[in-house]
Amino acid sequence: MIHHPADTPRSLDTRPGYVLVRTAMKVRQQYVDALSGTGLLPNQHVILSTLNEQGPGHQKEIAERARLDSGDIVAYLDGLEKNGCVERNRDPADRRRQIVSLTAAGARVLAAADIALDEVESATFASLGPAELRAFTVGLNTLYRNL
Repeated sequence: MIHHPADTPRSLDTRPGYVLVRTAMKVRQQYVDALSGTGLLPNQHVILSTLNEQGPGHQKEIAERARLDSGDIVAYLDGLEKNGCVERNRDPADRRRQIVSLTAAGARVLAAADIALDEVESATFASLGPAELRAFTVGLNTLYRNL
């Protein structure tokens, strides 16, 4: 049975794209709220996670790895650098470029953010059993890769 919010036309409840976007907006707000306690925005969390898993890189590389607009990356990195989460150093091979690295403080902030998001996800997806959640996650990743 499809749960029908009173303020949504019934025809939209059968449109998977609409339901996905509506749900994603609610989950994103929960992420924003949870991350605010760590001083991060969701895209800054993505940057720290990317640096943690894939290592230092040039600003443009970080934007590509994190799938963020290269025009937006500077503002996100400025905030992260101001908070001591990342450092930027000139590339000795090309002084025009900067190499971005995760700092120890950034790793601590990332760990706190991940704990906060674990709690949000536990509550958000509590209505799904472990197998359903795995299938849901696999399905979303498949959809994303094929768009």
